Amino acid sequence: MSRQEKSFEAAGEKAGKQEWEYFSALYEAEKMEAEEPSERTSEKWDKRAEAWEAERREGRREPRDGRLLSTVEYLKSRGLLTPEQSVADIGCGPGRFAAEFGKTAGHVTGFDLSEKMIGYGREYVRRAGLENVSFRRLDFRALDVEKEGLSRSFDLVAASLTPALGRVRELEKMMEMSRAFCFSVSYISSARPLEEALMGELFGRRAKSRGNGRQFYALFNLLFLRGFLPEATYYSRREERRIVPDDGYVEGFMEGSLSEEERTGENREKIAAWLGGRTERDGAIRTVNTSCYGRLLWDVRKRGEGAGW
Repeated sequence: MSRQEKSFEAAGEKAGKQEWEYFSALYEAEKMEAEEPSERTSEKWDKRAEAWEAERREGRREPRDGRLLSTVEYLKSRGLLTPEQSVADIGCGPGRFAAEFGKTAGHVTGFDLSEKMIGYGREYVRRAGLENVSFRRLDFRALDVEKEGLSRSFDLVAASLTPALGRVRELEKMMEMSRAFCFSVSYISSARPLEEALMGELFGRRAKSRGNGRQFYALFNLLFLRGFLPEATYYSRREERRIVPDDGYVEGFMEGSLSEEERTGENREKIAAWLGGRTERDGAIRTVNTSCYGRLLWDVRKRGEGAGW
C-alpha cells in the first residue's frame, strides 16, 4: 500500500470514529432518566402506572389505539409475529403492546422497571385470556444480558418510546438479546395544544417537546455506521383526548414539563386552577393531540458490505 493510500485509509478511519462519536452524543442528548437513580425512576413510573390505570378504568384511554394497531400490522407484514417466534418488549409499561403481540406470537416477555406497571400488565393479559405473555421487572440500564441468560433469546426485540434505551450501551444490550430482528419506535414530532397553552400562559415559554426527531435520526446513522441496513417507516396520528385534571394529571404534567425547582405547591395550585377553569360539565377537558413516530427495523444478523468502521 502506497503512502497516499495509507493516508486516505487513516483519514477514513478518523472520519468514521468522529461520525460515531457525533451520532452517539446526539442519540444521548436527551437521556431523560438515564442518569437518575433507579429507585427514583421506578417511583416516578409507579405513579404514572396508577394514572394510566385510572384512565383505562374510566374509559379515557383506548386500549387498542391506532399506534398500537399500526405497529402490530407492520410487524405482521414483515412476518415477525408468528406462533414460532418469541418477542421481548423493553419498557413494556402496562402491557398493551405485549398483549397485542401475544395474540399472534409464540411467546412474549415484557420487561419494565416499575413494579406497578408489571402488576397492571399481568392483570391486563389475564383479563385478555393470554397465557403466552409473561413479565419481568428489571432495570435495563443495570442489566447484564449474558449473566441473566438473555443473550440471543428472542427472535424480535422491540422498544417503543422508552427511556430504557437512553444510551448507546443499552442499544447494544437490545441487539445482544436478539437472534434475528430489533424494532424501535421514536418520536419525530408532537403537538399538544392544551399543554402548550398552559405553559405559555402560566410560565411564559413553550412546552417541552416530546420529540424532535434527533434520536431517531441519530439511531438510524449509528446503525448504518455499524453496517446494518435499517428499514425506516413512519406513522402519524390525530388523537382526541378527554383529560380529567385530577392530582395525577397535574403531577404528571409537572414532572414532564417543569424543572425540580418549579415543582412547588404554589405552581401546583396555579396549574390546577388554570385547568379547572377549562373543564366542561362532566369535569373533563377535550383536546386534540397530533404526533408523528419514526420506526426502525433491522436484522442483527446482516450487515451491508463495506459499511461500518
